[in-house]
Amino acid sequence: MFYSIEGILAKKSDKFIVIENHGLGFRIFVSQETGAKLPKLGDITKLFLHHHVREDAMDLYGFLHKDEMELFELLISVSGIGPKTALGLIGLSSVENLKAAIISGKADFLHRAPGIGQKTAERIILELKTKIVEEGGDNSKLESDMELEDALVGLGYDKSVSRQAIKKIPGEIVDPEKRLKEALKLLSKKI
Repeated sequence: MFYSIEGILAKKSDKFIVIENHGLGFRIFVSQETGAKLPKLGDITKLFLHHHVREDAMDLYGFLHKDEMELFELLISVSGIGPKTALGLIGLSSVENLKAAIISGKADFLHRAPGIGQKTAERIILELKTKIVEEGGDNSKLESDMELEDALVGLGYDKSVSRQAIKKIPGEIVDPEKRLKEALKLLSKKI
């Protein structure tokens, strides 16, 4: 029913935002990472939407990029994965890394998302592995990101803050030591 929305960002909270468009305010659930990337209140914002209909609710879920929305829709097609859990998975890493994890069977990576146990991670892999066409997902980058996250958590940083820092490391930095230094520099600036 809905594909995208563009309007004024009227409210931000931990779990949802409100975009006003022609006098209507739309409550849209977003991941914490998406919420952090949105502009300031009062600015024009565009999101891709998934309209989720249940017996007792009709909710909108918003994404900055079309590929995030498409992966979200694949994830909720898996038995036992609801929209909130799928948002947690989308916030775990880049779409490319998530697809690479599913294709290569990295249940331990998916298991890092809130609400995803080992069996659920394995079910996601089983049901989606054949549906996902690898589009440049790089397993070596996935392994590097996992190791870097573990190192930052070992140094006392929060997992979600560590993930945000890792996502902001420029793609041209591939050396593990330089990636760690860059992550620490981002963390010292409070991302």
